[in-house]
Amino acid sequence: MAYSSKVAGAKAYGRRIDMSPKHAMEICSYIRGMNAEKADKFLSNVQAKEEYVPLKRFNRKVPHRTGGQPGRYPVKAAKIIQKLLRNAMSNAEQKGMDREKLKIVHAASHRGPSYGRRKPKGRWKHHSIDTTHVEIIVNA
Repeated sequence: MAYSSKVAGAKAYGRRIDMSPKHAMEICSYIRGMNAEKADKFLSNVQAKEEYVPLKRFNRKVPHRTGGQPGRYPVKAAKIIQKLLRNAMSNAEQKGMDREKLKIVHAASHRGPSYGRRKPKGRWKHHSIDTTHVEIIVNA
C-alpha cells in the first residue's frame, strides 16, 4: 500500500537492509498506530527479550508465550527498526513537532532483492541473503 506523500509528517526509509522480511513485517504491523515513544520502549524490551512480538501471519510451529499468543524475539530486526524509528522521530523534531505526541501513522516492510553468497565448508555451498525495505512515517 502506497502512502500519500501530501500528508505532513516525518519519514525514515531503509533500503536493502540485511534482515528477515518476515520478522520485519510482523514488527511493523504490531507497532503501526502506536505512540512513537511506546514503540521505542517496546523495541528495546524485545531486544532484551522481556517482551515478544506476537506473530499473526508467520506463526507456524511457533510456541505460545505467556499471554496466549504465538510469538518470537526478533532481536536483529527490532534493533534495525528501532534505529529507523529514532531517525524518523529526530526528523520530526527537526520539523518542529512535539516528540511526546508523535504517532506512527505508517510502518511497512517489503522484500528487497536477495543475493547469493558462498560458504566454503567442505563443499562450496551456496545460500541467498534476503534483504528488506522498511519505511516508517510519524505524525503529531
